[in-house]
Amino acid sequence: MMHSLLSFLVLCSLLFLAACDRSVDQKALSIPRLALEAGSLSYGQMTEQVVTMPISGSRIAINRELLVSEFEIQQVELVRVKLGLALMLQLSDAGARALYRASVASNGRRVVLLVNGNAIAARRLDGAITDGKYYTFVEMTDDALPDLVLDLKRSIREIKAQK
Repeated sequence: MMHSLLSFLVLCSLLFLAACDRSVDQKALSIPRLALEAGSLSYGQMTEQVVTMPISGSRIAINRELLVSEFEIQQVELVRVKLGLALMLQLSDAGARALYRASVASNGRRVVLLVNGNAIAARRLDGAITDGKYYTFVEMTDDALPDLVLDLKRSIREIKAQK
């Protein structure tokens, strides 16, 4: 009798400790990042990697160094624009400055949205982005976008909590 009570108490303690664990399983998160298309002068060098868009099959060489990391993305929203549903990423001040500099200095190149290292969207820079809001169309069906946005929002909250 005493042995089973002790076993029960140990099991309850382990369950309690597991419930209190605040660490985040990185594999369960949808980590958003922005990367800039590599310039023609760096093509073929070790400073870039090639990503493939999921639907169009477009191959884009991007810089290995991120333009905006997941720590600089403050909010993600699904918005309706003239051409359909798009994602809007609201960036921190540091992320907004990086995007602004890239949008001025790298006009004509693309910014690629990566989620867990997979390219899901690309937008060609056609002018200065001054407000820290990055809009892009995602290569997914419209039905899948709300779930993506919820996953990204949850991940951003978790990342902020760990920071």
